[in-house]
Amino acid sequence: MTQMDDVQPESAPAAATAKKARRQMPESTKRLLFVIGGLFVLVGSVLGFYLTSDAFDERVSVLVAAREIDAGETLTAADFGSDLVVAGLIPYVLWTPDAPAAFEGTVALQAIPAGALVRYEMLVEAATLLDGVGLEVIVPLDLSLASDKVAEGKPVLLVDPGVDPVEGDEGRPRQVVRQFRLTGFEGSQMRLLLPPEEWAQWEALLEDVGGTLMAVDLEAGADEEETMRRLDTVWAAQWAAKVEEVAHSIEAAEPEAGPGELEVIVSLDASLVPSGVAEGDLVLLIDPGVAPLGNDSGKPRSVLRIPRGNDELRAIELGNYTDGQMQMFVPPEEWVWWRSLPEDLGAAPMVLPAAEGTDVDDMIERLNAQWHAAWEKSVAESLEPR
Repeated sequence: MTQMDDVQPESAPAAATAKKARRQMPESTKRLLFVIGGLFVLVGSVLGFYLTSDAFDERVSVLVAAREIDAGETLTAADFGSDLVVAGLIPYVLWTPDAPAAFEGTVALQAIPAGALVRYEMLVEAATLLDGVGLEVIVPLDLSLASDKVAEGKPVLLVDPGVDPVEGDEGRPRQVVRQFRLTGFEGSQMRLLLPPEEWAQWEALLEDVGGTLMAVDLEAGADEEETMRRLDTVWAAQWAAKVEEVAHSIEAAEPEAGPGELEVIVSLDASLVPSGVAEGDLVLLIDPGVAPLGNDSGKPRSVLRIPRGNDELRAIELGNYTDGQMQMFVPPEEWVWWRSLPEDLGAAPMVLPAAEGTDVDDMIERLNAQWHAAWEKSVAESLEPR
C-alpha cells in the first residue's frame, strides 16, 4: 500500500460544509452592501419624485385683476389679465383670449387687489343696473334714539354710533354722518337699490361705522343743520369725559412688576421743599450728609447718582408716590441699591424738585459746590478752640 493510499478521503458532508464556509462573505461586507443598496433605493425614490411631480402640478391660466379695482367700478377688458395657478385648489375663471371681453362693462361688487383671481360672484352685469334696478345694500338701523313716529319717507339723521374709549384705544365720539329720508324701510333696516358709485359709498360707510347706523327722526320744521351741530357737540363732550375717565382709571390701577423686576418702597424726606412734592415731579435725590462732630468730619450734603441699567440718572420722576413713599419695580441689582440706600446714607434720601426747563447738570454742580463750602466751614468751626 502506498503513502497515498494511507490518506483517508473526506466524507461528502464534511467537504460540502468546508466549501460553503469558504464561499461565505464576512458580516462587515454584507452590512456595507446592505447600506449601499439602501442608498440606491433612496436616490431612486427621490429622482422618481422629481421626475414625476410635474405631472401632478397641473397649472392652468386663469383670469386675474390687472390693476387694483374698487367696489362699484365699471370695468373694461383692459382691467383683466392672466396668471398660472395649480388647478383644482381654488375657484377660478379659466383664461382665454376672449375672457376679458366677456366681462367688459361688468361692475365690481367688491374691491379686488391687483393680481387677485377674479371670480364670477365678484362681478355683476351692468344691464341689471338699468331702468332703475341697482345694486342692493341693506342698511341696519338702531332706533334707540328715535321716537315712535319714525316711518317710511320720514326725514332722519343717520348717526355713527361711535366707539367707547378703552385702555390703549380712544375710540371715537358718536356723530351725525348724513341727513336722509327713510327709503325701503323695513322696521329695523333699509333695503336700497343703488347705482354702483352710491352702492360703494354706502358699503364703505357701513364698514367705517361698524355695520349699523343709528337713526334720529326730526321734528316737523326743525332746523336740520342746527340739530346736527347741537347733537354732535353733546356727543363730543360725552366722549371726552369718557376718555378722561379711562385715563384716570389707568392712573389709579395698581402698578405691577415686569418680568424679572422686584418691588421696592423708598421713603423720601421732603423737608427741603416747604410746599411738598407730588406724583410726576422731576426731583433730585439728595444725600443729607453728616454734620462734623468732634474728630468725625462727617460728610457734605450732595446730589446722588441713581443707577439705571448701565447708566446713571441725575434726576428721577416721582412715580407711584403717596404720603412720602415711592413704589418702584426694578431689576435685582437696582433693587439692592435702593434697599441699602437709607442705611448707607444714615437717613432717608431728601428730594428737591427740578422745575421744567431747568439745566439739571448746572443745578447739581451749583448745589454740590454750595453744600461742600458749607460743610468745609462747619468742619473749620468744629476745630476752633472753645
